[in-house]
Amino acid sequence: MSLSSEEITRYSRNILLNGVGKKGQEKLKSSVVSIVGLGGLGSPSALYLSAAGVGEIRIIDSDVVDLTNLQRQILYSTNSQNSSKARSAKLKLSELNDKIKITEVNTRITKSNIHEVLQGSHLVLEGSDNFETKFLVNDYCVLNSIPLLIAGILRFEGQVMGILPKRTACYRCTFLEMPEADSIPNCAEAGVLGSVAGIVGSIQATEALKYIIFGESELFGKILNCDFLSMELRKIERKRNKKCTVCGDTPKYIDLEHHEELDFNCKI
Repeated sequence: MSLSSEEITRYSRNILLNGVGKKGQEKLKSSVVSIVGLGGLGSPSALYLSAAGVGEIRIIDSDVVDLTNLQRQILYSTNSQNSSKARSAKLKLSELNDKIKITEVNTRITKSNIHEVLQGSHLVLEGSDNFETKFLVNDYCVLNSIPLLIAGILRFEGQVMGILPKRTACYRCTFLEMPEADSIPNCAEAGVLGSVAGIVGSIQATEALKYIIFGESELFGKILNCDFLSMELRKIERKRNKKCTVCGDTPKYIDLEHHEELDFNCKI
């Protein structure tokens, strides 16, 4: 997919990079990336992917903007309160870059609609605040061979994991089963420093761009743990669990029927 003269100017600082050039920028223009959750993580990810020239970005969230969101969710302003996150985000991202396609998906991700929402994605970024969504998106991406970057934040800490289906460990290889409800606090209960969300979401975006352009990410098969209070970053290599119930050699789950049809929002 060739670039117009305006696009060459717009993305010139990308194109100047060794290894990127026009060919790399054309890869970005031809790509479809889905972002699940338009909160503290999805906000910087969506902004940077839009600015970089990813051809189609699907933004997925059913929530509305709340005053407490504005401390970290930089896609929104005070005037966005009580508005649809997906609609507000589309307006902001289209204003930033009118040369790309922003697909607004104002719905909850469930086992019934996830295929319709995510099919055709070249990469998925997951940044919701609940384990039901994380496990569902992981399982769908593994079963449909879609690379995934999954992240979470809490207090002064963040975590990003990269997954190449059937080649690296998946989310379920590491965390096995979904934690009990309320066993782990969320940001509404424990808090989070707003800039932590910005850094972790930007890491997701950076790894997404690297994957699209170069076909690789340093975080595939690894978890990046970030403690911003002590300023310690640590990469942990994860091996694929051959007994994993989704990506193992003889998987227990070959579809999404093991997921309940839950009613929840992506909020972070």
